[in-house]
Amino acid sequence: MSGETSARGMSRAGRGGGEREAHGPAPAERIAPHSSTETLQHPAPADTPQAAAAGSVLTIAHALLRSTRPQQWVKNVLVFAGMIFSQQLTDLDAVRASVLTFGLFVLASGGIYLVNDVLDVEADRAHPLKRKRPLAAGALPLPVAIIAATALLGGALAGAFLLQVVLGALLTLYVGLNLAYSAWLKHVALLDAALIALGFVLRAAAGTAAVLTPLSPWLYICTLLLALLIILGKRRGELALLGARAAAHRRNLARYSIASLDRWLNLAAGTTVAAYVVYTLFAPATFGNPRLIVTTPFVIFGLLRYLRAARNPGGSDAPETLIFRDPWLLASVALWGIAVLALLYLARDTVPA
Repeated sequence: MSGETSARGMSRAGRGGGEREAHGPAPAERIAPHSSTETLQHPAPADTPQAAAAGSVLTIAHALLRSTRPQQWVKNVLVFAGMIFSQQLTDLDAVRASVLTFGLFVLASGGIYLVNDVLDVEADRAHPLKRKRPLAAGALPLPVAIIAATALLGGALAGAFLLQVVLGALLTLYVGLNLAYSAWLKHVALLDAALIALGFVLRAAAGTAAVLTPLSPWLYICTLLLALLIILGKRRGELALLGARAAAHRRNLARYSIASLDRWLNLAAGTTVAAYVVYTLFAPATFGNPRLIVTTPFVIFGLLRYLRAARNPGGSDAPETLIFRDPWLLASVALWGIAVLALLYLARDTVPA
């Protein structure tokens, strides 16, 4: 009996082994060896040194582009003011010079943003929004940021002097002021806002230098006041967002208060409207005819919408973000631009000089 039992057991074992050979190994036996063999023989592309290096380069390049703030390039459109308000929009040489100037300011501002991020990397890590910036988040290596900033600033200044000496001098002043701001002056209350506003004026001045035309001083004043309004609104939003932690992020925020910023915002909005009205009445671009004054309602409405957006939760967002978040504000800016172009270019032949 025991022999028969053993024989039957051996026979079943043999048949079982045969069945396993016929139908393949059990799932656990099938997956592990097959998986390891496939991994060794056919490595995934991301596991190869070449693919990993390429992925790393692309990741750093993307982080570098983000650090130059492409969304902020819209500020540099101020360089086109000289060409537009001097009625040279149809002059191809003026258009070319303005586009090149815009590109130079894009390079310079990108380099300045990188310098600012290098100097503020620890403070940005304490900020609920700025900690996501590539350098603060660790996505961009510090040496890469320093080398890129040097290349961008050097290339922008060299290109500006090659294009025009006056333009090079203005861009040098712009870069110098912004570097001083990033290193120290941003900690001085009110002076920080004034320096940023002056950067907007220098953009407009560079645009007029590029097309070799003078621009009304009143337009410079309007630019300065509007920039101050935007910057004070941003400071108010930062103060409301950070609260008691505001001074830890930016020391000069301890010298501001929401009440004082609200008063200054109202004052800046009122003086901006007044300066714009004077510009439309007396600037050379009006040809002695106050037709541009009909665009004043767009200015007033846009300023009121900006004040409302800056005082709402989320008002710490950049101005270009606030504009696209508020369709009424965006519409007022667009309609103002269309009206100005129509009055300066389509109606100029119907109004006597």
